[in-house]
Amino acid sequence: MTQPPQKSSDLITEEYLILHKVAQVLQSSGDLKDVLREVLRAVTGFQELRVENKVGIFLVDEDKKTLRLFHTVGDFSEEFLEKEREVPFGDCLCGRVAVSGELLMSESCFTDARHERTFSDMTGHGHYIVPLKADAKLIGVMFLYTNTDPIWYRHSQEVLLSIGGLIANAIQKKQVDAELEEYSNRLESLVETRTEELRRLTHSIQEIREEEKSRIAREVHDELGQSMTALKMDLANLEKKLPAENPALLKQAQAMNALLDSTIKSVQRIAMELRPPVLDAFGLCEAIAWQAGEYEKRFGLKFDLQCLSEHAELGSSLKTALFRIFQESVVNIVRHAEASKAAVDMKILDGTLQMEIRDNGKGIQDKQVEDSRSLGLIGIRERVRPFKGEVRFLGTPEKGTEVIIRIPIQAQ
Repeated sequence: MTQPPQKSSDLITEEYLILHKVAQVLQSSGDLKDVLREVLRAVTGFQELRVENKVGIFLVDEDKKTLRLFHTVGDFSEEFLEKEREVPFGDCLCGRVAVSGELLMSESCFTDARHERTFSDMTGHGHYIVPLKADAKLIGVMFLYTNTDPIWYRHSQEVLLSIGGLIANAIQKKQVDAELEEYSNRLESLVETRTEELRRLTHSIQEIREEEKSRIAREVHDELGQSMTALKMDLANLEKKLPAENPALLKQAQAMNALLDSTIKSVQRIAMELRPPVLDAFGLCEAIAWQAGEYEKRFGLKFDLQCLSEHAELGSSLKTALFRIFQESVVNIVRHAEASKAAVDMKILDGTLQMEIRDNGKGIQDKQVEDSRSLGLIGIRERVRPFKGEVRFLGTPEKGTEVIIRIPIQAQ
């Protein structure tokens, strides 16, 4: 049996170099068309194939059973690009390769009956039509123009099929990556939309809660408070009419009066905690000063308040948010900081309101700041967000914690 002629070492080296170059280009990052352009140019540079500088790639559309022209390199006419935009499976040379999955070689477009499509400016040429397959799955078809009746390179098929496999794998990877990126982007967009909807809902719920607190505070203060006051007056009148010779009854009336005084104070405290009228009547700084005084009496925490020496018009929602942030921050100080002092500094710098709340406690840790279970910190962040503000939590071990809020007030 006659053995096929052996390839020369120079030819083996050239084949290796072209395959290496193709693989190297396909591994590079960048747009798929840019990558394929470099690959097709490398293929046309392999002299032994005797191809012209006119090559292109179709991609498979499995649903329509067609090939879609994806990219070309070389001087193709507008007529060609339009007519070849989509080729049905089984039609002409490329469509036949899509069906067979086998490499096809054609010596002349004018004499090969399989070449069914013609163009007004068509000149004689031959073809390599190469299936692009990844794991036996057809990804596309590559076509290369040759001279008419070319002197075929004996090992062209194995070289071109190897190149076709490399291209197919690269295209498939790019397609998968593109699909994953598109899915990821859609998912991120959906998450962002849902998150924004939840934040708007949360903000709306907070505003509704504040309105409801205000309503309940007014009812508690006005209706319940007035009823208690009227009851106290009636009890005082009744006390005057009690007979002196019945000290036990008089003592019981005095005890009722003391209990009534205590209840009135509780009603006033509950109304104030629900919605301090000082916040609406006098403003944020006065409300913080009042609340700080209450905290001093209740927890023994000493406050240093430096609050807005310059005039600033703050909307009702923003004042409420900052007041609630102050309350939440102090609650955190009392619960976790083991502090004896707290300071509040509020000022305006270059159209930005800056509020700093500091304590001299043990200092918050980074892991606590990032902990998804730190609901108090999350609540502060969410109160700032609707006003396009930002908040930072800084802790120094055994020296304290600092909460820094910045909110652009020009846009409020």
